[in-house]
Amino acid sequence: MTTRYVAGILMPDGATARAASDLMRDHQPDLLLNAACRTFVFASLLGHSRALRFDPELLFIAALFLRIGITRLYAESQQRFEVDSADAAAQFLRGHGRTLEDIGQVWDAIALHTTPGIAQHKAPLTALLCAAVETDLTGAHCECFSPTAQALVLAAYPREAGFKFKFLHAMALGQVHRPQSTVGTANADVLAFYTHRLNAGGFCERLLASTWPY
Repeated sequence: MTTRYVAGILMPDGATARAASDLMRDHQPDLLLNAACRTFVFASLLGHSRALRFDPELLFIAALFLRIGITRLYAESQQRFEVDSADAAAQFLRGHGRTLEDIGQVWDAIALHTTPGIAQHKAPLTALLCAAVETDLTGAHCECFSPTAQALVLAAYPREAGFKFKFLHAMALGQVHRPQSTVGTANADVLAFYTHRLNAGGFCERLLASTWPY
């Protein structure tokens, strides 16, 4: 297989990374898969700019599993979707022989990515994943990347037309049956937006006002 770089970042292509990609492709739409891949590249770029050490394959898998918890697989769950996603990634990694330390890193990174004020104080994998989610959704930290790098990421993994509204719709549909699980995270704002109650200064307003064109 051809080695692939995006904006200078090597996309993981080992057996575990390929298995994760195939599994997520079976259960997630391109809207979420492209967002996951953009998030991985942005996280990697941020990590290099901050001279942080991290395992690229673990970061890639964390990004891929980030939102599996909002899919139809969890239509009956009452847990936070982040916990469902983290549990799914942990189960996958156990099946591929990763260590308890590796599994714990990925679990934390996924579970904490929507919790404000916590992730940036954790290990690099958690801090970078959270920061890259902010980049992909609201344009935060874009000053760390050149315009060329941003263009290369979007060319490889496009934000489809109407992404902002489609993304909010997907997030809401995956959690509307468990509103109590969103308390204290940006997802409470997502459900408020879904029911036509936009909170001034909230996550949805920041996403819709981001510098990304759609």
